Amino acid sequence: MVRHGRFFFALFSLFRFSVSLGLIERPLVIGLFWGLFVGNLESSLFIAIFYELLWLDFIPVGTFIPPHMTAACFTALAISSYCGLDSLPLIVLPLVLGLPMAWLGAKLERTMRDRLNRSYGGVLQWVRKPLDINVPGKLLMGSLVSKILSNWLFFLVGAGVLTLFTRFALSHYGPLLASIKISWTHLLIAASVGGMLALRLRSLYVSVAAGAVVLGILRFIGIF
Repeated sequence: MVRHGRFFFALFSLFRFSVSLGLIERPLVIGLFWGLFVGNLESSLFIAIFYELLWLDFIPVGTFIPPHMTAACFTALAISSYCGLDSLPLIVLPLVLGLPMAWLGAKLERTMRDRLNRSYGGVLQWVRKPLDINVPGKLLMGSLVSKILSNWLFFLVGAGVLTLFTRFALSHYGPLLASIKISWTHLLIAASVGGMLALRLRSLYVSVAAGAVVLGILRFIGIF
């Protein structure tokens, strides 16, 4: 399953910046396609909605590179499908493990963007002396190929390591994780904080933080 996932991840990752097709690289679209073609549509959509809400506040505008939601979503979906996880308490594990992939994916894109900036000199030189009409095409093709190969390798290594960690955790702590009482409602409410933060209201930030502290205290003392 991870083998199929790395191919689709490398393909869908191009939709972030290289091939602009609107919102096709969003977790909701990824979760829908994964559920339709791989199976377990309900869990796939819930995973996608979680990441969609969590990073609703981050938009790729200008030079800002947001967390790589595609990497996080594909990692959680691939691990869940590979390990055959259909219980929510167990799905929480790959859901959490997908979070660092979002950060690492953004770091990879920043590194690749810095490296590809070197091609700008080649474009300027070609503009001054356009001796070969194939130079722009070669530069573009080289950029796309390097991106898809880098993303393919990144997902192969990252998801592979996290899958091994998941299997280890399930074999040693599976019953303990399965006993956790949690529902998708809890997770989606927690992830919806990203949507509220997107409003850009400082008073809302303070209210959310205060509410989280109060709920934590109430939960700790056993009121609910």
